[in-house]
Amino acid sequence: MARKRNGPEGLRREDPVGACWHRWLLIAAAIAYGLYISNDLGWLPLLAFGDPTWLTFGIIVLFVAASIYCGSMAFELARQHAVLQGLQNGQPSAGPSWVGDYLAERQALNGADSTALGDLLHERIKGRTELGWFSAGLQIKLGLLGTVIGFVIMLASIGNASDLQSQGLDRLIQNMGLGMRVSLYTTIVGLIGSMMIGIQMLVIDRAADRLFALIITMPDPGAR
Repeated sequence: MARKRNGPEGLRREDPVGACWHRWLLIAAAIAYGLYISNDLGWLPLLAFGDPTWLTFGIIVLFVAASIYCGSMAFELARQHAVLQGLQNGQPSAGPSWVGDYLAERQALNGADSTALGDLLHERIKGRTELGWFSAGLQIKLGLLGTVIGFVIMLASIGNASDLQSQGLDRLIQNMGLGMRVSLYTTIVGLIGSMMIGIQMLVIDRAADRLFALIITMPDPGAR
């Protein structure tokens, strides 16, 4: 038999405190395990240091930095959710918080339209996710940039080939292989990194939307 839910209260019961942080930890652990296996098989060093342009290494560094940023956002969302739960249970927060600031400003309006206040709260919560999505898109663009650079290297080697006998042919094949390596390595790393950041951001975006909905529907302290 379905349990009756009373609006936002049902959402609070269904979303455990710290769920966003725990989900991110699971994703981060899976990514770390994948990196460990890749390093053990020799794939990670090959991708990171096999690109003479160092563009692949830069994408990996960007991925690590973006993952750390996603973790900090997940932790902050979980902390703010815990503060909201505390206020809901009558426990005042120890310091400034999103929900505390919003309720204080809403009370100061004395019943006036709080639409603009809700927009500001939405910007405060969801604005943090824009950098994460930007980093995911940037990794794809850097991968495509590496693809173009690799093709330029291959075409340049063909254009500069004047002697296709013995050593000239060997050098041409070597330069074409170098361009192909740059093209493939940057594309692979850029796509995988973007997908992994996208998975993290989906979890964070969902948690941010839920937290925003819970805050704007929370009654004023002391209200029945």
